[in-house]
Amino acid sequence: MPELERLLEQLIAIPSVMGDETTKAKFLADYLSDWEPELQPVVDGTVNLWCHAPGDGAPVLLCAHLDTVPPAPGWEAPHAPRREDGNLVGLGAADMQAGLAIAVETFCACAGSESGRPLSLLLTCDEEGWCRGINAALPRLRKLAPELVLVPEPSGERVVLSAPGRAVFRLALETAGGHATREGESALARMAEIALEIEAMAVAGSQVVLEFTSRARGLSHPQDALLVVDRHLAPGELREAAREALAQLDPRLAVAEAERPTPPPEAYATECTPSVERLLALSGHPPGDSSSVGDFNFLATVAPTAILGPEGGNLHAPEEWVSLASVRRVYETYLRFLREG
Repeated sequence: MPELERLLEQLIAIPSVMGDETTKAKFLADYLSDWEPELQPVVDGTVNLWCHAPGDGAPVLLCAHLDTVPPAPGWEAPHAPRREDGNLVGLGAADMQAGLAIAVETFCACAGSESGRPLSLLLTCDEEGWCRGINAALPRLRKLAPELVLVPEPSGERVVLSAPGRAVFRLALETAGGHATREGESALARMAEIALEIEAMAVAGSQVVLEFTSRARGLSHPQDALLVVDRHLAPGELREAAREALAQLDPRLAVAEAERPTPPPEAYATECTPSVERLLALSGHPPGDSSSVGDFNFLATVAPTAILGPEGGNLHAPEEWVSLASVRRVYETYLRFLREG
């Protein structure tokens, strides 16, 4: 297993913030050179990486994303991986450089094995942004028609079979304003109240304010304010109902879903096919649910999709870590699943 951990350390050491994944993709293309890897252009110089291995039976797809979020304030050495109490610390260690290493090493170990099934590997860009990589890959994936997609996102070693959808809303407010030294109406002050109301709302999924913008024009009460709100929609929740609930907070609010370069991810639940049941049995844990969205939302529109990844913490925050023992266990589970199937 030293190769798996060494590859993980190499991946953390190569910066790959969303939109700048090409260096890492080329490194992995060289690493996978025995399998004729293909770099698929996406947008703005970003790329996906594909590998395929022949076999008998229904194909299986391993999918992981190349990118990380930018280092959060407080990181001292985000690309200098270090070992600490059995964990590996570094930017993206859990989300999802560990899963990336697991996917690559699983493909190398299982591709082309005797009596093995067809196996494909897809490494995507921009998962942490707009999921442009997976959307660019969807036409090929529909032709591939995998029996199962395996996604080693961090999941605490539980097989995750469902995920929420996502909507991002822009809330605009205008008020009368007035001279700041006199009584007036401040859009900034009112929108601050609305932001707290939004954070306190009871929702089935999750809801959080991502952005708050307002400013005065000279010595005046600010007359306009903007909030950007993320809403993760549980299965069965409607986008329009979520939008209307926000609009009811103040009759002056203009609420619209933000435009995006890719379709919004929709909630899904994967059917428990025989392959999924076998993966659940191998994992030794009851299934879990995802609280967030990602490439898996789009993969689930093509084929049954199962998330199974290692235990980690501080995702998207300084001192992100992944358990090396957990990485090894998940890798072994994938090997058993593919070799014994």
